[in-house]
Amino acid sequence: MITPTQAYLLGVIGGLSATAGLLIFMGLAMGLYTAVSRLIDLLDARRVRRRDLAACRAIDALGTHQPKH
Repeated sequence: MITPTQAYLLGVIGGLSATAGLLIFMGLAMGLYTAVSRLIDLLDARRVRRRDLAACRAIDALGTHQPKH
């Protein structure tokens, strides 16, 4: 038979285990969210750089017109 003290300790251990599991899950979720956010920001910055580079190349391809003096 389980004594009242053992039942109490079992409940405390179960509660602490559940709390620890939730904290670990929250930590992993926050880490994943941070990693995905950083990846999205990096890809967005790369897309902007490529778009700007394409615009610069298009402008450069137009050539320049030098007026005659």
